[in-house]
Amino acid sequence: MKKIHILTIALVLIGHAVSAQTKIDTLTNAKVIRLSKLGLQASVVITKIQNSYNLFDVSTDGLINLSDNGVSSDVINEMVRVEATSAMTAANKKDMKDPLTKRATGIYFYNPKDSIEPLRQVDPTVISTNKSGGLGIALAQAYTMGLAREKVKSSLSGGNSHLQIEETTPVFYFYFERNEHRTGDSWFFATATSPNEFVLAKLNENKNNRSLEVGDMNAYGGTSGVPNDAKISFDYVKVSEGIYKVTFNQALKTGEYCFLYANATPTSYSNDKVFDFGISKKGK
Repeated sequence: MKKIHILTIALVLIGHAVSAQTKIDTLTNAKVIRLSKLGLQASVVITKIQNSYNLFDVSTDGLINLSDNGVSSDVINEMVRVEATSAMTAANKKDMKDPLTKRATGIYFYNPKDSIEPLRQVDPTVISTNKSGGLGIALAQAYTMGLAREKVKSSLSGGNSHLQIEETTPVFYFYFERNEHRTGDSWFFATATSPNEFVLAKLNENKNNRSLEVGDMNAYGGTSGVPNDAKISFDYVKVSEGIYKVTFNQALKTGEYCFLYANATPTSYSNDKVFDFGISKKGK
């Protein structure tokens, strides 16, 4: 009985010893500064960083503070490297099938039935604007001294959108992010703050293109905007910071649609793209 008791104590002590040996330190900026001030060589501090759990602040202010406290550039470079690696690893672990996971800004169609790609981005399509009417409107303007109004339409090439959806009550997610370094496609979602700044419109379909009335004009001026009878209402709710879920109370009819930015276009950018999709006949 005494031997068993001694053996139990020995196993406990061994367990504590192993635990102590395998325990990983957590290094912070403050600890790295203390190690550096002890006069340890940079290679020693770097080895410690590589074998520890790190919680570093490598912001501009953090780097300035490290340099001001005598931390070598080699050590600082290693701190930046391990933080970048950690951030990349965390990003790769994100569940990109979860609509609440942040991703590139834009509009995404959500289909939970698709186990491989439940979120598909709605690609932007370039539009061209032209006036309609021809000889008839020309004669009307001639007889009315330019008072007759002429419709202005925007056209999209192709009879169908690249994204075809079978669901008649689809779900979309809008992803916004404040970004000063915006691009031609991302400015929509860096300038806007919610889906309320977008309009969903039903497109008129032809064999080789789709079109949308965007205004009218005569010799004395014009108006712009999508006619109310072409607009489709939708609901939206904020589900996370910069993420909005868009739904529909009524089923969409078979046909072609597009989301378009409805507010004033910022200087240096062109509002010549829409985000188009189709409701296929299978979903009727």
